[in-house]
Amino acid sequence: MSRGGPAGPGPMPRGPRPQGAPHPSVPDGGWVQLWVGGGRRAGLRPGDLVGAIANEAGVPGSVVGAIQIFDDFALVDVQAGVVDGVADALRGARIRGRQVEVRRERPG
Repeated sequence: MSRGGPAGPGPMPRGPRPQGAPHPSVPDGGWVQLWVGGGRRAGLRPGDLVGAIANEAGVPGSVVGAIQIFDDFALVDVQAGVVDGVADALRGARIRGRQVEVRRERPG
C-alpha cells in the first residue's frame, strides 16, 4: 500500500518553516514569532524557553509552537492571543541565568 497517494496529502514536511509562515496547526496565522536574544552559545535549549514562558507568563506550554535555536538567538512561535504578555514577562525574566532581549520578529 502506498503512502500519501490520492487518499491524502501525506505527512507534513519537517524542519523550520519559512520565516513568517503560520504554524501549520493554525491556518489563519494565529501565531506570532518572538525573537529571543540568546541561543546555542548561551546554552539555551527549547525546554528552557518553554519553561520560562510557562512559569514567567503563567500560561500553559501549549501556547508555544515551533522553536528554532541558532547560535546567538532563538525564534519562538507563540499564540497571538498571549504574545504580548509572554514578551513582557520574558523581558523581566532570567533564562539560564541571563536576562535576554525579547521582541516580535520583524517580517522579511
